[in-house]
Amino acid sequence: MLRTTVFESDARVAIVSSERFADDPEGLDVRAHMADSALQVRLDALEDDPFDFAVLEINRRRPEIRYRASPVISVPVYLIADGGVVSIDWDYARLLGQRAAEIVWDIALAQIAGLPTYGPRTIVAGIYRATAGATLIATPEGVDVALPEAILHDGPYELQPDADLEGRLFETVTSLLASRPLERARTAVELSGGMDSALTSLAAATAVGSGLMSVGAQFNGVMGAAQRERRRLLCEKGAFDDLSIPAERFAPFSPLSLRRRRYGVWPEDENYPEIFEAIFAMLRQAGIDALISGFGGDELYLAYQGEEETQAADDETNCPFLTSMGLEIANAARSTYPRAWLQQSCWQSAASQSQRVLRYGLWPIYPYHNVALARFISRLPRSYRRDRRLLRSTLTRVLGSPVFERGYLKESFDPVALRGICENRDYLIDLVARSPLSRHPEIDHRAIRATLAGDIAALDRDTFNALFRTLKIYCFFQSGS
Repeated sequence: MLRTTVFESDARVAIVSSERFADDPEGLDVRAHMADSALQVRLDALEDDPFDFAVLEINRRRPEIRYRASPVISVPVYLIADGGVVSIDWDYARLLGQRAAEIVWDIALAQIAGLPTYGPRTIVAGIYRATAGATLIATPEGVDVALPEAILHDGPYELQPDADLEGRLFETVTSLLASRPLERARTAVELSGGMDSALTSLAAATAVGSGLMSVGAQFNGVMGAAQRERRRLLCEKGAFDDLSIPAERFAPFSPLSLRRRRYGVWPEDENYPEIFEAIFAMLRQAGIDALISGFGGDELYLAYQGEEETQAADDETNCPFLTSMGLEIANAARSTYPRAWLQQSCWQSAASQSQRVLRYGLWPIYPYHNVALARFISRLPRSYRRDRRLLRSTLTRVLGSPVFERGYLKESFDPVALRGICENRDYLIDLVARSPLSRHPEIDHRAIRATLAGDIAALDRDTFNALFRTLKIYCFFQSGS
């Protein structure tokens, strides 16, 4: 799925790792020595690449290393510069090793409050993360960051009367998959039963052929029954070899969960690594090495200032587990990352999954993480973006059923999260009591412990979500190994 090209000049060595197109050669390509200006032309041309890439530059004239990430960044690396030594790894746990992680408190408080913190600084002091379109610059003096320039959305366009938007959306997603070197026996699709994965899986079946493996978590109750029916329709249409995992058997914080290990799960990781660990292990056993996901579908359908969904955007942040001063500190740490065609939560969701897929030998493919596609959707009239109307109508056409347009009951992980906290309540109460986080004056650890000891099922949604976010951070910074 990847290829590496090495460029050399008198001034530097540049190592480019990029996603392969179907007709690209595999492996390593070392280019002949060239003038530095010619090398820069090659690097500048990467901005037009529709897929993911990364560039590591080693300066031959001064002690400096640069790492530049693409605007779509599927897999970020983490960097530590300490005592003149630079360490870079996509696996933060391997990078941390046995060292004690120092907490970056303003970021920790912002994450407890549920505020976005996307940027090169991380919740661990001294560790920087590669972010979309940015360059990390490591020298003996430390680490600096060159952020990308913000883009300016040009707003909705008028449509031609005969515009076939449904056809264009499906053909675009299909072509983004067909242009990659995918093999049917080695490729799987995530199939949650939701709209985003529905379109990417059907596009994958068109691009690669029938018989792809599909995987997803299956829920219980009325919600689960609706999800099961959607999955059945999708599997029939795409002719998938389907594998479903009973979600409630892999509840978070369980005794075998990676969250019980120090540094086991990054605080910004997705909420249910227990489920995905099981899924990815089975994919590896089945010989799968490429996984197509619907990450980023929600974020395509943005709303501009003045459109109805933006009215509540500036609501005051509140959190029952932070003091008023803690909330002030959290708000000051809120992400101000430059605006791009992709939304911050796209990059965050990709980063949250990246450790896990790579540890299981999988390469993640996110068709919605594409600048041209994001620009196309952003220029649609509001009527097509509102409530993701275009996606719903496209699925009706491709699937031959209006199930995503009429009476769509979306799946939710909430019952699984509730079970995970309730069944592991004693462990979590003890975790909070022993944690270095509880010694911070702006975190109300007594309120956290009281909430854990009370009726968790009766909590309002905001408090429950705040509790879950907080516990993820406590798990990461736990004592011992």
